[in-house]
Amino acid sequence: MTKITLEWFNAALTRAIKTVAQTALGMFTVGSALNETNWSYIVSVSVVAGIYSLLMSVVVDLPEVGTDGVLQIDASNPDEFYCKMGLDIMGPALLEKKTVKLAVVKETFTEPPTDTTQ
Repeated sequence: MTKITLEWFNAALTRAIKTVAQTALGMFTVGSALNETNWSYIVSVSVVAGIYSLLMSVVVDLPEVGTDGVLQIDASNPDEFYCKMGLDIMGPALLEKKTVKLAVVKETFTEPPTDTTQ
């Protein structure tokens, strides 16, 4: 179940507004005059799309809402591939979680990570 917070509400509302705008733009017929446009139909379909977006935001986690860490990827050299992970939570709190959300950031490292397996 999605935890509804102010951050979640802002992200869900932003998604819904974008969905309404995209749906309305998609409903316009190219070449039709303004007086030929069925405005009530466009508004009705757009509002339904916005409500659907809000309901989907409740069911599916929003990627815009908080992460537990950052996964940095350096893919600038095709022969070598480096990843660096930084978690905001550690120790027992990490073990209690069933899943960990990470934000993926493509970045070029200033120096390659050291190999700690040797």
